Amino acid sequence: MLLEGKTIYMTGGSGGLGQPLANLLSQAGAELTQHDRKKDGDLAGDIAPLCRRLGKEPPDILINLAGINRLGWCETQDPEAMLRVNLHAPIRLAQAVLPGMKARGSGQIVNIGSMTGLVPLPYYSVYVASKAGLKGFNDSLRRELYGTGIALTHIAPRAVQTSMNEGDIAEFNRRTHIYVDKADKIAARILRAIERKEKDVRIGLPENFFAFMSFAFPGVVDKGLEDYRKAGRAIFTEQNPKEERHEKELAA
Repeated sequence: MLLEGKTIYMTGGSGGLGQPLANLLSQAGAELTQHDRKKDGDLAGDIAPLCRRLGKEPPDILINLAGINRLGWCETQDPEAMLRVNLHAPIRLAQAVLPGMKARGSGQIVNIGSMTGLVPLPYYSVYVASKAGLKGFNDSLRRELYGTGIALTHIAPRAVQTSMNEGDIAEFNRRTHIYVDKADKIAARILRAIERKEKDVRIGLPENFFAFMSFAFPGVVDKGLEDYRKAGRAIFTEQNPKEERHEKELAA
């Protein structure tokens, strides 16, 4: 087994995607340690003690899976917490393990991004910024470490059936016909990517096409997302009738 005896440190292991992935990693023979908020600290807070500990005993593989998301108007979103968990923490943890990985000439850092980092959807502005930033960080670091024996793996799932994608987000996905993958399916794909040390994994053929279109023809995609804008505004208006006037102003 490719992961037999490998030490792994993973954030986000208690989430809807983290749990099946943790099970698969353990079944593959890995020695898995999961982030514990009580012991390791909140990823949105001070993670310096955790970084020092990982720096002293760097794992063979670091998996940055933890993330938080929110659907809403840009001005209502909290950038501090989302950027700290989705972007700042993965960068800090990678910095912590790099010296040890370089010293032994081996290691792997796995960053779980999102297809929305490549196909930015409306009402996810801060989340998109964090995941696009993580993709950029991953690619830059991968090129920096070329030939060192340290692998960088970036995986961009599309929507996954987890608690993070319930409520408003689930309703938004339903109204816009966004396909939602089952968590165990995506966990198995992540495991395969880790075992193969794949560099860049993007899940979903339609999403890959729209990622190209979003890069090559941004104006076309802007116009084509009108149904998404309407769906989001309708959800916000239903939640808060005071939004109705704002909705009419936007539609005018």
